[in-house]
Amino acid sequence: KPIPKKLTRPTYGIKTDPIVHLAFLFSALVHDVDHKGVSNRQLVLESDKLAILYNDQSVAEQRSLAVAFTLLMNSNFDNLRGVLFRKGTQE
Repeated sequence: KPIPKKLTRPTYGIKTDPIVHLAFLFSALVHDVDHKGVSNRQLVLESDKLAILYNDQSVAEQRSLAVAFTLLMNSNFDNLRGVLFRKGTQE
């Protein structure tokens, strides 16, 4: 039996967009990479070198992203970057 139209919600392409799927996967994989096991607040209170580096703002999150994007710049991921960050092309 089909679902009545009024009960369905728009997905705005989330279900079918492979780039969105990759973004979800990437964010799940890099979440808490290199996490020290303490809160951002604690890192700031202790004047941890990462808190200083990231100006006391979202310290653990910024560290995870820095590690992830540093790895993404590795030559092993040249093809992936070529697909994700096409230069001079329009779709």
